[in-house]
Amino acid sequence: MIAVTGASGLVGQALLGVLGDTAGVTRLVALDVREPTRRARGVEFHRADVARSELKTLLDGCDTLVHLASVVDPIPDESLMARVNVDGTRRVLDAAAAVGVRKVVRVSSAAVYGAWPNNPVPLTEDAPLRPNPGFSPGVQAAEVERQLVEWRNEHPGVVVTTLRTAPVLGPGAERLPSRLLLGRPPWRVRGARPPVQAVHLDDLVAALALVVLHDHPGTFNVASDGWVDGDRARELLPRPALPPMPAELVERALRVTWHAGLGDVPPGVVPYLMHPWVVTNDRLRALGWVPRHTNEEAIIDGIASLGPAPSRARTWAIAALAVVVAALGAVVAALAGRGLRTWVRRRVASPSRHRRSPSSRGLPRGDARRATRPTRR
Repeated sequence: MIAVTGASGLVGQALLGVLGDTAGVTRLVALDVREPTRRARGVEFHRADVARSELKTLLDGCDTLVHLASVVDPIPDESLMARVNVDGTRRVLDAAAAVGVRKVVRVSSAAVYGAWPNNPVPLTEDAPLRPNPGFSPGVQAAEVERQLVEWRNEHPGVVVTTLRTAPVLGPGAERLPSRLLLGRPPWRVRGARPPVQAVHLDDLVAALALVVLHDHPGTFNVASDGWVDGDRARELLPRPALPPMPAELVERALRVTWHAGLGDVPPGVVPYLMHPWVVTNDRLRALGWVPRHTNEEAIIDGIASLGPAPSRARTWAIAALAVVVAALGAVVAALAGRGLRTWVRRRVASPSRHRRSPSSRGLPRGDARRATRPTRR
């Protein structure tokens, strides 16, 4: 019997559809906080919140657990996000141990490697996890992976498999990493042309089915073969509504829109727009998995699935407001810093102008001036 958390999400519903048509799968248990838009054949659905619900009774009898439940897109309330992603995973693993689950499969993200200028191209599964500190999805995904390692060490008889995916593209794939890859919103960093990589939804589901139906412990990158260079990726995308800008200005503008509630992209995403974080899929290919879609095909399919883009006028208006506010903030900060430096220089250069002599302390102001005036003889 197989249980799937986050079963009403895009990946969960697609996976349940595949497993439901697989011979030998006798029972499927689906858990999510919301009803699925469509029910796969033979699925037993339970409305459940991994951060709050009693999970042991729902998982009782399951031998395989696919843990997909998570808040993928960043939200301003990072404590809520962590409660679902980190604390929720801990509760799921505790329940799995209590009922004797034999296998746990988790979908993670290649964002755990971080986007850094010295990243090897491509990254293997043995690369250290160092997500960029300001990007909460990557940070929390790395923390969940750390939990999985500790839990596996405490339960050596359980098969634990982690799939680290490139941005997922395809019909309905509208998470932040995917939208950014497709230029929505169209923030670009001037001079940055990092390689671009994706995985098609169908290929991710095929990888999941492989490790669910067969035992393959360990960590595996999931991505299309190779990558597309930055210039070629831009040729595939619609003409952007915004020109590329300096990284610092993009970060300031995103901070403005993020904190004002005008945008859903946090400033911590900027390194992922600048530096490489593409992966190799050799380890997964060695198991017999073969991606059916190239990066270019995944990008084209992703563009088609997103529907019409927001109006250029609205995009320009929000971006212009953010850039103006960010630029003004930078000017004010620069002027304030210049004024402070000038004040310090003056204090250092002429300390006597700003300090009374010891003999004048405690005297009335007029007497103090007379006390410091030279005496004529």
